[in-house]
Amino acid sequence: MADHKEEVVISGIGGLFPESNNITELTDLLFNKINGVTIDSRRWKPNQLSGVNGTGKIKNLDKFDAAFFSVHPKLCKVMDLLTRMSLERSIEAIIDAGLSPSDLNGTNTGVFMGSAISETEMAAMNCNSSLSFSMLGRSRTMQANRLSFILNLTGPSFCMDGGWICGSNGLKKAKEMIENGFISSALVGVANLTLRPEIQFLFQGLNRLTKSAQTKPFSSDADGYNRSEACIVLYLQKASEAKRSYGTLLNVKSMQFGNHIENITDHDGNHFKSLLLDSYKEANIDPATVDFIEAYGSGIKSEDAMELNIMEEVFCTENRKTPLKVGSVKSNIGHCEVSGLFMSIVKAIITMESGYIPPNINYSEPNNNVPALKNGKIQIITEKTPFVGDIIGISSFGIINAFSHVILKKNNIVKNNIVNVHDSINIPRLILASGRNEENVRETLNKIKSHGNNADFVTLTNDVFAKNINAHFYRSSTIFPILDESRIDDVWNVISTKRPVWFIFSGMGSQWHGMGTDLMKLPIFADAINKCDIILKPLGVDIKYILTSQDPTIFDNILNSFVGIAAVQIGLVEVLKALDIIPDGIIGHSVGELGCAYADGCFTAEEMILSAYARGRASLETELIPGMMAAIGLGYNQIKDKLPHDIDVACHNSETNCTISGPVDSINEFVSELKSKGIFAKAVNVAGIAFHSRYIQSAGPTLLKYLKDVIKVPKKRSSKWISSSLPEIKWESDLAKYSSPEYHTNNLLSSVLFEDVLKHVPNDAITIEIAPHGLLQAIIKNALPETVTKIPLTKRMYGNSIRFLLTSIGKMYTNGLNPKINELYPKITFPVSRGTPSIYSLPFWDHSEKWTDGFNDFMDVLSGENISTLVLNDNIHLAKYQIHGQHIIPFSFILFNVWKTFIQLNVYSLNEKSIQFKNLRFTNNVKMHPTDSSERYIMIQLGSGSFECSIDNEIVLSGEIRFLNDTVLGSTKEKLIQLDKTSNDFQGYLSENEIYSILKNNGLNLEGDFKNITNFEIYKNNIQCSIKWRNDWIYFLEGLFQFPFLEHLGTGPVKIPVYIRELYINPALFENHSEKDIIVNYNKLTNEVTCDGIKILGIKNDSISLPKLKSSEV
Repeated sequence: MADHKEEVVISGIGGLFPESNNITELTDLLFNKINGVTIDSRRWKPNQLSGVNGTGKIKNLDKFDAAFFSVHPKLCKVMDLLTRMSLERSIEAIIDAGLSPSDLNGTNTGVFMGSAISETEMAAMNCNSSLSFSMLGRSRTMQANRLSFILNLTGPSFCMDGGWICGSNGLKKAKEMIENGFISSALVGVANLTLRPEIQFLFQGLNRLTKSAQTKPFSSDADGYNRSEACIVLYLQKASEAKRSYGTLLNVKSMQFGNHIENITDHDGNHFKSLLLDSYKEANIDPATVDFIEAYGSGIKSEDAMELNIMEEVFCTENRKTPLKVGSVKSNIGHCEVSGLFMSIVKAIITMESGYIPPNINYSEPNNNVPALKNGKIQIITEKTPFVGDIIGISSFGIINAFSHVILKKNNIVKNNIVNVHDSINIPRLILASGRNEENVRETLNKIKSHGNNADFVTLTNDVFAKNINAHFYRSSTIFPILDESRIDDVWNVISTKRPVWFIFSGMGSQWHGMGTDLMKLPIFADAINKCDIILKPLGVDIKYILTSQDPTIFDNILNSFVGIAAVQIGLVEVLKALDIIPDGIIGHSVGELGCAYADGCFTAEEMILSAYARGRASLETELIPGMMAAIGLGYNQIKDKLPHDIDVACHNSETNCTISGPVDSINEFVSELKSKGIFAKAVNVAGIAFHSRYIQSAGPTLLKYLKDVIKVPKKRSSKWISSSLPEIKWESDLAKYSSPEYHTNNLLSSVLFEDVLKHVPNDAITIEIAPHGLLQAIIKNALPETVTKIPLTKRMYGNSIRFLLTSIGKMYTNGLNPKINELYPKITFPVSRGTPSIYSLPFWDHSEKWTDGFNDFMDVLSGENISTLVLNDNIHLAKYQIHGQHIIPFSFILFNVWKTFIQLNVYSLNEKSIQFKNLRFTNNVKMHPTDSSERYIMIQLGSGSFECSIDNEIVLSGEIRFLNDTVLGSTKEKLIQLDKTSNDFQGYLSENEIYSILKNNGLNLEGDFKNITNFEIYKNNIQCSIKWRNDWIYFLEGLFQFPFLEHLGTGPVKIPVYIRELYINPALFENHSEKDIIVNYNKLTNEVTCDGIKILGIKNDSISLPKLKSSEV
């Protein structure tokens, strides 16, 4: 438990509101005085049951990103809408706080979800899905527990049902647990939907609802409220840890009072008054100093009067200097019931963030039972009004004499965080974005760019997207300010597998005048150069001048080249360290191995820059022949036998490229010869020194001497660093083990074996070239496969080096790395400024797929309509029934689904009522492929019971269905004819194996539980058999349909039913038939099939006909 209480703030919001998908849309609705209550048929047909039609509605209930949460499609279909909405809103609240969902992994974060009535529960009782999925999907506790599981949270996780104040109960509990150190943060959510007219009817019976589409709080003509919907999740954190603060929770208080005056829905003003007084006393706040109250304001005239009169007593004391401003969001969007308090909190946050109080609507004249409205002590806000205070009080009532009150203090941090990126002291901003699909990413980038000059906002979004987010398969980046508005940013598909990162350090030839000018604007780079400058200044070297000079001859001095390249590489490595880009492999070309030593931790920055200085000093102080080097478009093996005797191959770059070294005249002559033959050849500026050849050997002792003064204690090289100055056979030698003076002297004197080390780069690597210019890109691209991503950090582009560097970092991001890009920019202080745009309104979800909302499915059933999708691999009944090798949907399957739809329509259980089918016509066989899906449509006329069932728009079954009195069809056990195999009537017997072998040979292939007919006996006028009852009507009915036609099996084609005049079923008689054989009789004379609980009359059959091929199959 903490020694002191931490302040708790709301740092993130996720929400769906009436006619508003996010807080931005809600803000527009409130300030534009748009009524969020509508009358339409999105929930039920107007005037159904209660005649109270106006409700506030959330849009797009069928949208849910199941893949993001790894929810199985079958579970998603039956998952409670409240759970689905709460999951997405919770993630939105987290990202709105500037966090990636992975930031919460393993944290002691609590989840507190509140809901009351879930109006989809009746649909759950009648859903077609398995009980196990329904239990998982509809269990209310899953609103909290599934979220904790998905995010791997270790804090408490529970769902509360405390009526309309359960949100305040959860908010209070979360606040207390954070204050006292029991949990680190909390997700607190509420959700409710108004889906069914029956609930509306009940509230109308309590005289709570208005018949209009207007809720009129505090108005003289108030006549009740409109019920409304919302799903809101708040993310709570300690103030000291929050990146954003929408407001500090000074107090949350809720009380349930059990005593009632008259009606169960009456509210006692004295209890409300005591709650208010206690709330402000505990928070040590004088109520008279509160500028604005977001009141309950139900729109019930007597209740409004009680609330306002109590508020006058509490807030309008002699200490008050201005009228008490009052509003109620119910006037704008109706009463959100369980979500009502959080809806008011969101309005309060909009007020504090914008600096203006949104207006009430539907207010005509003051409630004549509230004197304070007439004498001016209380002012109902009906126009956009400046908010001048620091504190907002928020009240909410429960349905049964319960009250809650929240005191919220605004975030007073207002910064000038608008960055002028065109100013010379600032650098462009790299913006990162990831998403579920390409459209998500582009829309996200565009929205972030619209606030690109807001440093607080961009910092928050980069904190969110710079990390891996589950199921975000696409990434992109852009640089603000945008130089070309017409350019469309590329979006890249990102693999989840971590790819190895390899640093490649270039050497001589990468230097160019002015190479550090633009990069010096980058604070991390500039700091590194300043450290180098302090080291080199005493030696008479001005590294800042070397890096920024526009003198084209600056690098004719070889010492300037060496220290210049080294300084840039030190600065770029520091940038990569800040970005948290860690190498898995390191290789260097020539002097680039100094950079390897620094990146590998073998050198300090001082040791690296002084080693470069030593290399340059030794080169200058040693008497050497005038030398030259040249790049050649041939590999070592191609050129070694063509070289003049006085020229060496200095660098084995690749199979098609090398660098030669030797006397000036010899090199010039040989270069001319190669060019005349059409072979690429180009001289390299090496300040007249033939490095990596026989002509540089005399510089070795001098360099070794200087290096020993620099490298006092050589460090062991790690396995990441692959040596390019020693052949692989010597990598285990003492010389190779340490980053020693001897090692780096050998580097100067030996050939560069770059071609050999490139072979160790994995085929899926990301290579990052670190140098003043991407000198080796052409070599790397030719030597490494396309599967390797090659990224140079720099390019010879004066004035554009930072943009090029940021583009390269963006390329790292789109290839799966997670650079901490905010480390490159001046630190911003948290929490961010009040008014910083919300993040959760960014397009975070893939809502391309529509999901059942459960409720509408049930309403379809109530209308006699049922639509579903059939997938062969998802249904064992479909997979085990084949005709001539093709998967055909069994008629028993189709008939059973009609029966089940009829039962649901009438709200019975399957075994509760006997059923009669009449005039059943089986008109078409339907073929399915394992990967296909088909749409099944069933329509039952409520009056006549006539029905049709179609699959893929083709009618397959029609007939009539109705309930029977149970006495019509009792047990037939004693009525079954007792047949004797020894009598003259007995004509033959078929075993189970014989039956299904012959069926298979004639084209009907049945597997598994479809093989259920045994003891098949043929008599003169009857056929009798046993059919196994396996608690599955589809298998049993299919056996009943087949067995009358098995007498002539083997003498002609297999036949299946095409018509049944009457079918009677008493399912109750099968409840106790657990795994047993049921005797079935077929009377040839009457064409009647009977067994215990079933009778079939007038069954007709025909030969099997295969379904027509679909046009796509033709």
